[in-house]
Amino acid sequence: MTTGFFYSKAFLKHDMGRGHPESPERLSAVMNFLQGLDIFDGGHFRLVEPRVATVQELERIHPKDYIEFIRTASDRESRFDADTRASKGSFNAALLAVGAGIKAWEDIVNGEISNAFALVRPPGHHASATQARGFCLFSNVAVVARHITTTMPDSRVLILDIDAHHGNGTQEILYDDPKTLYLGLHQDGRTLYPGYSGFTQELGEGQGRGYNINCPLPPGTADTSFLRALNTLFPPLVKQFQPTAILVSAGYDAHFRDYLTGLNLSTTAYLEISQLIMETSYQICNGNVIMLLEGGYDLKALSESVYNTLIPMSGKGEVIQEKPPEEDPRIPKYVDKLLSVTRDALQPWWQIP
Repeated sequence: MTTGFFYSKAFLKHDMGRGHPESPERLSAVMNFLQGLDIFDGGHFRLVEPRVATVQELERIHPKDYIEFIRTASDRESRFDADTRASKGSFNAALLAVGAGIKAWEDIVNGEISNAFALVRPPGHHASATQARGFCLFSNVAVVARHITTTMPDSRVLILDIDAHHGNGTQEILYDDPKTLYLGLHQDGRTLYPGYSGFTQELGEGQGRGYNINCPLPPGTADTSFLRALNTLFPPLVKQFQPTAILVSAGYDAHFRDYLTGLNLSTTAYLEISQLIMETSYQICNGNVIMLLEGGYDLKALSESVYNTLIPMSGKGEVIQEKPPEEDPRIPKYVDKLLSVTRDALQPWWQIP
């Protein structure tokens, strides 16, 4: 079992400005931590340089004029909103971020790797087809999902988004697509960006009705309740949907030390999340899992959590154990009710025990 680890120093040339949480130091910290543990020695990992996504690949999601707009904005070092801007290196980094996921799938299909983790920036799950926002320029996961379902007949892709922020861009783009099933576990949008989406009644539209599922968790949710929600929803959905591949929007800003959000996961929780993803994927789709980095802004928490994620993927590593903060006793009751509402809403399409 070989895990492809996709990374390029070109990602560091995307500059959001001094003091911005989505900084090049995020990736540098992870790489320094992993290299300090010598994880790339011994044959369990293959360190892979991503390729750039082509315009034709991006056009499966993004119109050509939007792609050109991002190119020009990068040349001019433009700002899109209060939180999102481009620098000279941003367009190339964004092409590589998408291309990392596409190459990961190509390498899995060719038998060169078993699964993949893409340490990329800029992230992607807030970008819409025509709008850069929320630190994101292109919709990395959506483009990779559409690449898979376009190039492989009868394929299906399940997208699991575990970032603390709702993946509103991914949802909007794929909202009517029955070849993709989106499952997002995130902090309740009434308390966190983007604020207007990610609620249980957002189930998709048209042929995609029933293929969009959100689990909005209250601030203060820690390991036990998050894992209960994930264990309740993820395995039965995978078994019924029978995906060809599982793509994970791997956000780490749900960690209790992350200063942008209010969820309280520990580093250990990310190990257990990865274990569940891999165990379930081996039952259904031969372990075809690609994880692409989204958020995560505390450098220590990010580095340790990525490392714990890689252990079940590669079958190698000494676990980092960490205890989360104590959970408010009202949260498990709230999550039980949330899961009951979700179960009822999904009954026309999916059976959730």
